[in-house]
Amino acid sequence: MTASNAIRETEEINAALKVAKENVQKAVEAASTPVVAAVGSQTPGPVGKQWWRADEAMTISASVLLFGILVMVLMTIALRRTSLSPDSILRLFGTTIIITGALFLIVAGYTETQMGPVMGLLGTIAGYLLGKNSTQPVAEGKNEA
Repeated sequence: MTASNAIRETEEINAALKVAKENVQKAVEAASTPVVAAVGSQTPGPVGKQWWRADEAMTISASVLLFGILVMVLMTIALRRTSLSPDSILRLFGTTIIITGALFLIVAGYTETQMGPVMGLLGTIAGYLLGKNSTQPVAEGKNEA
């Protein structure tokens, strides 16, 4: 292989790399621009605003917390009309708070390593609340021999 062949091959590779780089830049620009309206419309613009974006995580997180508060207010109103034991009320509110907290962590965008210990703690509390028996076991009589 002569030097002129090597130079020619290097130039061909550089040209191919340049074309690939331009294609990548065009793809990045196309991905970052908003979607335009259908062909034939006079004013091209975005079709619709995407609701789930990373920069709006605060809004979505706040809506999850407001939903949890709304559920607890509705539970309070419903529980005032009934007579439940304190353990049952604790289970209801505890489970609601745990579910709302877990949803908040997921929606807020925490990573798996950040959420792991907190989810373990929430699961432990939920297991305790739901597994706790409110009635005392009946004492068994002594076996007569």
